Amino acid sequence: MDTPVAPRLTAAAAGAPPAAEPYLAVERVTKRFGSFVALDDVSLTVGRGEFVCFLGPSGCGKTTLLRAIAGLDPQDEGRIIQAGRDISALPPGARDFGIVFQSYALFPNMTVSANVGYGLVSLGRRRQEIEARVRELLALVGLADQARKYPAQLSGGQQQRVALARAIAMDPGLLLLDEPLSALDALVRAHLREEIKALQRRLGITTIMVTHDQEEALSIADRVVVMNRGRIEQVGTPDAVYRHPDSLFVAGFVGRMNSLPGVVTDAGAVQVGQVRLAADAAGGLAAGTRVQVCLRPEDVLPEDALHPGTRLGATVRGIEYLGSIARAALDAQGLPLTVEVQDTALRRLQLRPGAAIEVVVPPDRVLLFPREA
Repeated sequence: MDTPVAPRLTAAAAGAPPAAEPYLAVERVTKRFGSFVALDDVSLTVGRGEFVCFLGPSGCGKTTLLRAIAGLDPQDEGRIIQAGRDISALPPGARDFGIVFQSYALFPNMTVSANVGYGLVSLGRRRQEIEARVRELLALVGLADQARKYPAQLSGGQQQRVALARAIAMDPGLLLLDEPLSALDALVRAHLREEIKALQRRLGITTIMVTHDQEEALSIADRVVVMNRGRIEQVGTPDAVYRHPDSLFVAGFVGRMNSLPGVVTDAGAVQVGQVRLAADAAGGLAAGTRVQVCLRPEDVLPEDALHPGTRLGATVRGIEYLGSIARAALDAQGLPLTVEVQDTALRRLQLRPGAAIEVVVPPDRVLLFPREA
């Protein structure tokens, strides 16, 4: 796993809240499918009432870790502790969690009310108690008027709300969400994730959500767990993971990044192509150290006369208009850079293909990671 070549802020230094008493502890968990190692010695703690997102590309192990916690795919090695109880060998039915799947998994022949109350019925609760609980939950997820409908009569977003209500019907200590929004369109997904976060805050339920969507994880989580190839690359607040990535993988996977090969020339500077960039992260590194130079697109500042940093003349090669922001591809003295600006700045600077501009690269925004060759 790549490690940064310069000291980085810890999660606490980057503004993370003090660690809460762990409600869930995953201790050195390994899971194999034949010769394939899906989870490789994974350890993690989750605080009571915390909202944690497992983030990573397909096949990184995030869903396998969620299923191990649920007992659906038990680990081969390691332990899982929930609320002080070792649940490592318990079947799913003996664990204290509610789960929502990507596919919703609603019973098509049951009404909305029957789906939500299914678990309560199986526990033998009284009819009046079940009906009152179902009404309460449907009101909570905004579906009080949909109780008698069947899943096929609902939109995807409504079906997901039903699945969420069913998952919390029995007041579980842990809520597990397996890519619950990936089947929805962008507008519904954005709205529903806000509702899920508000509901989680209201109930105070410890929640783990699996997602491959970086924006989703950064917007909803208290902490993000970035996974790759069955291992945890970084755990931290959204701000810490985005602004202070621990590895080249995290830097490239979480958000957009300009990434170019470079060589440290002296303390505080790095050579990238024909350009010498001032870089705070180069301090203390030996001259000749090969690095990968990373810059967020919003950290390449166009026409900024006040901000200190390396100034580069650039030519606009193309514009990608994204509504509130625009993404411009630049040739900055031979360096291919992408810059992101607000729509107002786009119009003020009159950015268009072929335009000549000056950009500033602040030395404190330059991230450096080790490079083999």
